[in-house]
Amino acid sequence: MTQDVQVCVNARLDFFTKYYSVPAPMVPEVDAFVHQLYALAERSANAMEFEQGFATELSARFNSLLPRLQPVAQQLTAQQQAQARQNYQQMRQERGESLADDVASEFADDVAMKMESEMIAGARKQMIEDGTFGQYTRVTNAMEDAQYLGGFLGRLFKRKK
Repeated sequence: MTQDVQVCVNARLDFFTKYYSVPAPMVPEVDAFVHQLYALAERSANAMEFEQGFATELSARFNSLLPRLQPVAQQLTAQQQAQARQNYQQMRQERGESLADDVASEFADDVAMKMESEMIAGARKQMIEDGTFGQYTRVTNAMEDAQYLGGFLGRLFKRKK
């Protein structure tokens, strides 16, 4: 096995030693996978050939093993903690900006709706004062009734055809 292939094999084996713990019932299955991994490594002339073989032969099995293993808790380094903190602050800032946009949009919509409601209420009040509101209500009700009746009759005659 060449040195570059050994690096690829070690990267896969690290999953079972560094990042996950293998439960006792799964040890035989993981051992069989490791034997197949070493067999592929012995057949491969270089890392590219190993990776292609892994992708076609062992990738699906490897991906089916990982979800059934228990992750090992890792202590973050100071650099990883700083990066995580920076990522968190960036997400909060992005979420805060979108939240501010959402609040501004909602406020503008509320103001527009309130103004529209006030205009309608003002027009209704003016019609009541002018004595035309009753007539307006009767005309609009008659129009709605005519639309309903027209739709009903239209559907009735369409069914008969």
